[in-house]
Amino acid sequence: MDIIPPHKKPVPPPVTPSKPPQAPKPPMPVKQTGLPGFARKRRFSWRWWVFGLLGAVLLAIIAANVWYFSSLQPLKPGSGEKIRVKVTTGESVVEIAANLRQAGVIRSSTVFRIYAELSGNKGKLKAGGYTVSPAQSVPDIIDHLASGNTDDLIITIPPGVSTIGIREQLRKYGYSDQEITAALQAEYGSPLLADKPADVGLDGYIFPETFKVDPNETVESLFKRSFDELYGRLVQAGLIDKFRSHNLNIHQALTLASIVQKEVTDPADQRQVAQVFYSRLAEGAMLGSDVTYIYAANQLGIEPSVNIDSPYNTRKYAGLPPGPIANMNFSALEAVADPAPGDYLYFVAGDDGKTYFSRTLDEHLENVKKHCSDLCN
Repeated sequence: MDIIPPHKKPVPPPVTPSKPPQAPKPPMPVKQTGLPGFARKRRFSWRWWVFGLLGAVLLAIIAANVWYFSSLQPLKPGSGEKIRVKVTTGESVVEIAANLRQAGVIRSSTVFRIYAELSGNKGKLKAGGYTVSPAQSVPDIIDHLASGNTDDLIITIPPGVSTIGIREQLRKYGYSDQEITAALQAEYGSPLLADKPADVGLDGYIFPETFKVDPNETVESLFKRSFDELYGRLVQAGLIDKFRSHNLNIHQALTLASIVQKEVTDPADQRQVAQVFYSRLAEGAMLGSDVTYIYAANQLGIEPSVNIDSPYNTRKYAGLPPGPIANMNFSALEAVADPAPGDYLYFVAGDDGKTYFSRTLDEHLENVKKHCSDLCN
């Protein structure tokens, strides 16, 4: 009998647990170069550096050209200022440029030197005195100096200024402090200075006038011409003898005239102010002029005060101060030589530009109250 084995179910193969699906790997990041936010391969980064460098060089060239050509232009277009410059033999273009820059004529000494080189004029600038202006361009100035055509200078000394003001004026014409100081301290043989004490400076002696000056002329020579001009006019007008009739020598007359000039500028008022001062001197009273202590303060470099202890302070000391406080118009000298008649002892400059004279202190105080509310304060 056939025996049929029992039916066996097939055994399934063992089940291996499956791994969860993995997310795809992100691509490898590309290295960032150049500007942020832009992915670039390394080989392109040098282009940006080259472009940036070329751009910077181009900007620098443009800026240099703007600076160069603008510096060639006049420093002060339209200015009528005339400045004396002196080119000495053997002076280099570097020294010339520095002097012009210091004198306020050009914008840049470097540009001056560059243009002189480029224009072929570096070795052609000729020695001599010249009149130049900040209204001129660098090419115009260089052409002028290369031409060798020296110029005359018109110098005006204004009235009513001390040697401090005259120094400032001469600086504008290109004279150095050293030249001016040397002239102020020099010895002169002019008869105008015969009565001047040795310890008194040249305040009041440098006559206000307009002078035509060769740029090569020194300050000392200019002062000599001024002394000669003033002394000649005093002699011609016969004022020296008139000063003597008031017991004044030339130095004393200049001292009094300088105070008159600083107080008033109208010739008629100057004669009356001179009369007031003569009356005070005759009485032994102080001149009481405010302009004298202001001068003293300026010399000392301090704030003006009635109480300044200085022999120039005529509110503190009687008589004339040691010397003039400023130069003066010839009309002030004529006023001292020939004062107006009268017996006034006081005067005050009013706010309306008029000068009010009085005989008594009460009248004077009333004039001050009526006419000098602004100026007197």
